[in-house]
Amino acid sequence: MSMIGRNDPCHCGSGKKYKKCCLHKEEQTREVSFHQEGLIKFALENYQQELAARTSEYVKKYPVGKEQEQTYANIAVCWEVFCSKTQDGKTPVELYVEKVKDTVKPEVFEILTGWTTAAPSLYQVLEQKTGFIFTVQDIWSEKVYDVTINAAEKPKTESALLGTLVSNGINHEFYVGYVEMPLSELPPLKEAVEKIQPLADAKQIFKTDFPAVLQLSLIDISAGLPEVKHEEKPADIKKPGTESVKAGNASDEIDEKYTAVTELVKANAETEVVEEAEKFWSEYITESKPSIRKEEIYAAALDYLVSKDIRGIASTQAETAKKYGVSPASLSSRYREMKELLSV
Repeated sequence: MSMIGRNDPCHCGSGKKYKKCCLHKEEQTREVSFHQEGLIKFALENYQQELAARTSEYVKKYPVGKEQEQTYANIAVCWEVFCSKTQDGKTPVELYVEKVKDTVKPEVFEILTGWTTAAPSLYQVLEQKTGFIFTVQDIWSEKVYDVTINAAEKPKTESALLGTLVSNGINHEFYVGYVEMPLSELPPLKEAVEKIQPLADAKQIFKTDFPAVLQLSLIDISAGLPEVKHEEKPADIKKPGTESVKAGNASDEIDEKYTAVTELVKANAETEVVEEAEKFWSEYITESKPSIRKEEIYAAALDYLVSKDIRGIASTQAETAKKYGVSPASLSSRYREMKELLSV
């Protein structure tokens, strides 16, 4: 794409010149991608303690399996960014859009304004149109969306995804991440969700009671809800990353995932980065013992941390995220966590 001249025929096959066709859309999408990263950065820099405290309460009130707590926290924080008001009386996304409104183009501001009404929902995957474009359908409104999913591990066709869609200027993306489940889990999940507020519609339930919905998506509903054990200390809440679910917690599987992260770095990072990355990764997993769902996110964050903060290599989060097939927002949140924990 970067080699196409402004006056060359557009790569989309329209027959028009690139500058008269897709150039503007692609520039707009890159700018919107920058604000996806900017939003989570803004929320964590200004409201991290407030969001983390509330998320910790949700983990206690709506318990899930130990191996799912990190996923729960990550997706819950995403919901808080879009739907939960801060002490300032507005949601983080509303405050962010107000902050940048005088610095963005009108068409970009229109896209960002649309984010202020975003809320989680359940989507059925209808088809995989290209390597990274999927068509999904909201199971309640039946509205259909084209969604970009850049993660290395793609969702299965005919599965269901729980997450928050935002426009990227061309189509949509799941912000931060999503929970994937087989379609067979949808009927009991829908029934359980509708019982949360019997007189409310699903859209309202997902906006106001999402922590309860999220719990239902991460447990075996047929086995009943887990008992709340108030004497147990809740797990630490860490910053969100793009992660899907349904992974086991056996020690051999955990070790394999830890090893997979360094293997990804070896395959994608500069040679001078690899040795430092292995050292920092060893320190990080000793201190954090992360429950990994998406190795690519950790590998991208580790690569960026060592490249930027240790080796001084010029790189951007967007470039590194693309190299590992993850979103800049998920890389950013995991990078900041690593940097803080390792005191880099």
